[in-house]
Amino acid sequence: MQDLAGKVAVITGGASGIGEGIARAAAAAGMKVVVGDIDLDDAQAVATDIGESALACEVDVSNLASVEAMRDTAMARFGGVHLLCNNAGVLIGALMQDADIRDWEYQINVNLYGVIHGISAFLPSMLESGEGHIVNTASMGGLIAGPPEGLYSTTKFAVVGLSEALLLEVAEQGVGVSVLCPGLVDTRLVAQSLAIRPVALDSGVDHGQPAPDTASGISPLVVGEQVMDAVRENRFYIITHDDYREIIEMRHNSILEALDQHTARYGSTSGR
Repeated sequence: MQDLAGKVAVITGGASGIGEGIARAAAAAGMKVVVGDIDLDDAQAVATDIGESALACEVDVSNLASVEAMRDTAMARFGGVHLLCNNAGVLIGALMQDADIRDWEYQINVNLYGVIHGISAFLPSMLESGEGHIVNTASMGGLIAGPPEGLYSTTKFAVVGLSEALLLEVAEQGVGVSVLCPGLVDTRLVAQSLAIRPVALDSGVDHGQPAPDTASGISPLVVGEQVMDAVRENRFYIITHDDYREIIEMRHNSILEALDQHTARYGSTSGR
């Protein structure tokens, strides 16, 4: 979608952080914007600040019916949706050996099922119209992993894999797909993750793990502008930082080395 003016964008987690940055960048590109968030007051504040082209919508991405209700609201107000940003996410730092199952469930429900629910609710209409773009927010933690963010990375690796598969599935049907893998961004991710955590999924345990230094990160608006560039150019990977290159190369080189070791020991399996 090279021309975004007049098109409609739906952004989950749009009331703050990266989602707010995407919402503001989309509005600056001339798009109509649905600011979806579990915190309706904050979503309304962002939508009001953007202006008449924006609509606030309360949504719990862990609940499919809630996401479908947001879709219906967007369709009723604007008549269609062209860009879906499955951005809502949470982070609870915990070592796997100490994690409560509720720590897992909370992050899987939001970070992974939130993306699944967005695709389920919005993709059919995009395919029917033959036009659309989906941006799934993963993380640099979806490309490289390490403690104490193993639970978080599990969900984000899944989002990367889901997005790669979705790209291959719909690329010839007029729908673009991107996966956003940001490094440190100046957001309130950790504090908000604790604040909005459902009581039923709160283990009540402080794992005492250091939180990412998000305050030293780049501006969410910069990320939002990069997302708009990627949508216009139909780019799949959206990488916001280049300072992880060596770690990513190390990971991929280890995979290639394992392939070479297999060939050296067992011979080639090509043609078998």
